[in-house]
Amino acid sequence: WQHHFGRGIVRSTNNFGMLGDPPTHPQLLDWLARDFMDNGWTMKRLHKLIVMSSVWQQSSAPNAAAYEKDPQNNLFWKHEMRRLSAEEIRDSLYAATGELNLKMHGPGIYPEIPAEILAGQSRPGAGWGDSPPEEEARRAVYIHVKRSLITPLLAEFDFCETDSSCADRFSTVQPTQALGMLNGDFLQQRAGKFADRLRSLSDDTGEQIRQSIWIALQRPPQQGDVERGQKLIDRLKTEHGLDDRQALELYALMVLNLNEFLYLD
Repeated sequence: WQHHFGRGIVRSTNNFGMLGDPPTHPQLLDWLARDFMDNGWTMKRLHKLIVMSSVWQQSSAPNAAAYEKDPQNNLFWKHEMRRLSAEEIRDSLYAATGELNLKMHGPGIYPEIPAEILAGQSRPGAGWGDSPPEEEARRAVYIHVKRSLITPLLAEFDFCETDSSCADRFSTVQPTQALGMLNGDFLQQRAGKFADRLRSLSDDTGEQIRQSIWIALQRPPQQGDVERGQKLIDRLKTEHGLDDRQALELYALMVLNLNEFLYLD
């Protein structure tokens, strides 16, 4: 429940005792536990039950009357807007480019880490392997975790503490996130792959823009999206002297940096 809604039915995630917070919905908690046991202890079914519920399908739109009665949203009268976790951001980038490798099981993978970061180790590069590109594109859950060397994108977006158990994560907004998403090698590579995918779908710029919205934002493109995207690409070519390929790659980078891509609303 916490991972789907941003907080659990009990707010004090690692304290269910007398000094912790009481559950906001004790009867729901009991019902979910009973249903979980009665149906074979299957986590997949429990996840499906939650995400198909009406409470999960609510928007984050404000409601003055509800806010007056429950300003902290304890009763889940709306869905809290939340940023994707570090792992979700990385996997979503690979999904948008069409590179995501859904292979399951097996040993951990070693994403490429910039030499500047490796140089900061006492023994630069020690303890870090070299996975082929198709293995690097597997889901973030398979990334090898070395306490002194966290994959940069994960570290920037509040990856969990690796020295102790982490009951809940903070979601911060900091400059290194924007710098990494705009200037980092990983994002530059993903933007190039995303542009390649768009070119494979159509030679028409307008259609490429429409496809980018469908793929990255998972919603129908609007006329304003197409007009703004076309205007950006035209400016990149006329004012900055970029060719068609370069302009589309920078447009793709912009799409992957939209709040709508990084946040669940």
